Amino acid sequence: MTHSFFGGVYPATRKASTRRKPLAPLSPAPEEVAIPLLMCADGLSAPLVKPGDRVLLGQPIARRAGGGAAAHASVSGRVTAVENCPHPWGGVSPAIVIRNDGREAPWEEIPQPLTTREVSLTLLTQRVEEAGIVGMGGGGAPIWEKLDQAAGRVDTLIINAAECQPYVTADHRLLLERGKYILRGAELLSRCLGASRTVLVTEGDKLNAVESVEHRRLVRGGTVRLCTVRTRYPLGAEKQIIQTVTGREVPPGGSPLDVKCVVFNLATVYAIQDAVFRGRSLTHRAVTVTGGAVSRPRNLWVPIGTSLRCLLENCGGLREPADLMLTGGPMMGIPQDSLDTPVIKDTNCLVCLTNLERRPEQSGSVCIRCGKCVAACPMHLAPTFARQALEQHDLARLSKLHLEDCISCGCCSYICPAQIPLVDRVRQARQALERGGFEI
Repeated sequence: MTHSFFGGVYPATRKASTRRKPLAPLSPAPEEVAIPLLMCADGLSAPLVKPGDRVLLGQPIARRAGGGAAAHASVSGRVTAVENCPHPWGGVSPAIVIRNDGREAPWEEIPQPLTTREVSLTLLTQRVEEAGIVGMGGGGAPIWEKLDQAAGRVDTLIINAAECQPYVTADHRLLLERGKYILRGAELLSRCLGASRTVLVTEGDKLNAVESVEHRRLVRGGTVRLCTVRTRYPLGAEKQIIQTVTGREVPPGGSPLDVKCVVFNLATVYAIQDAVFRGRSLTHRAVTVTGGAVSRPRNLWVPIGTSLRCLLENCGGLREPADLMLTGGPMMGIPQDSLDTPVIKDTNCLVCLTNLERRPEQSGSVCIRCGKCVAACPMHLAPTFARQALEQHDLARLSKLHLEDCISCGCCSYICPAQIPLVDRVRQARQALERGGFEI
């Protein structure tokens, strides 16, 4: 039995151009990759190589340094620089630039592949940390810490394959083409964390993937339950997917552990099983390249550090100028100004929107007090009140609106008939609260 969550919207899915496109390797391969040292919400990693060093595919090139995540060469070749490069989260970040020699010569000192019976929680956490696996659904949370915190405290493990953002189909293809590995990874996580129930959640518009996984599940005889729900955004958010599966509501300011649940993105589970059962580090990921401006939308299997320019070249380039380029889906994606920006571990999509696809923002519009933003907010907030308090510089009122619970899903901006960029106004209001005042 599934439950429902408050609010949400039903944007057009716009997945038809890529949902039937299999994951394909880059051809031609990138001439160079720029692997940022900022891959994790914990901060920067420390480089282990210097310009002139030769590296092999999968070789460690950066380590945790009080924060950050381990990084590994996604191609073989020679390090040409350690310099600042554009970062998909915004601004610039130090990055290790590797000139690709095209040989894909592998690093031979990989960890020994394990069997399911050999894996303990301690060993699993160690492998995940060494492989540099972070949350691949967005945010780059350190997964080794998440495993430690969840062990023995959860009864429900949720594998998030909802992929509710329009345009994005990378996880859909990963589930369809590599479902048996994901099921194996889910069973491993369930055993190590002590979860009594494991649920893989996907949406009803992925019927071919659902049928494929259900067949594999029945053949394997595993314990993973498949839960297919109606497409609604933002089902993929942690709190909303937990409420859908269990009916439990994560309290304001709380975490999934407060309701004995833990959620892992589908791509993260695939990377975990790859590290444990094959000894592979996180060097590649699935990325959807799509949008009306793209000549040939595709799903690609991409080395970490590949530039957005290279992705577009593999898709025939742009058939018309893109009015807006985003990494991530259009609801929560981050605008990109440079095609030199590299793919990082949580990059699942590049969307290039035409002028007709992009909804214009009208910041000068007047609120018509329809209340649609309040009804659509999955966190029970009142975005229009936040906008009013921001415009009136009313810090006391802002402090009572619980804006710390905002997940920046964009439902309020999407549903607003006046086309007011409410999600940006709420973000500005949160920043004002953090500063304790307004910028003059």
